[in-house]
Amino acid sequence: MKNERGLTLIEVLATLTISSVLLGVVLMLLSSTSLQSKTSAEKFNSDAEIRKTMDTIAKELSDSNQAYAAANDFRYVTYASGAKEVKSLYYNAADQTLTSYLFNSANIQDNVSLATPGIYTKPRVLTSHLTGVQYLPTSGTTPITGNLSGGSAFRMVLTFTFQRSKLSGGSENYTVQRETGFKILQY
Repeated sequence: MKNERGLTLIEVLATLTISSVLLGVVLMLLSSTSLQSKTSAEKFNSDAEIRKTMDTIAKELSDSNQAYAAANDFRYVTYASGAKEVKSLYYNAADQTLTSYLFNSANIQDNVSLATPGIYTKPRVLTSHLTGVQYLPTSGTTPITGNLSGGSAFRMVLTFTFQRSKLSGGSENYTVQRETGFKILQY
């Protein structure tokens, strides 16, 4: 038993130090991968919400033959359901929402508000990340207001803002602007 030899204190400490460093590197890689995955998922979800909102608006307005634009309210006549309906896309800046309503009024130009009973019904929130909406002519930057009749062409510019995780930690606002064009049909 003369040649029995155990581990010295220095060997144990060296092993623990190397193991701790390796474990730290592995944990940092896992954390970085997790944060990168979260950031990718947030981007995917925000892009999906933008696509869904833009597709819904395009579908709703594709057969419109009459519209009325105001700063935060876009009313239009649609036949998407098979019957004539008047709808409203209402932008609420305080809540950052764009909501589709069935507009129950005799005239799309009526001076009414969301507080008017029975006018804006069947709300459907299209997005809760909208920080701006503009109705513009096909060329130029002066917003359109008032009636749009058959043959009128215009652009709708929507600005979305989302919270996105940063790879360095924390979060930041991420703003995306999307634009689409429409032409009011002539019947």
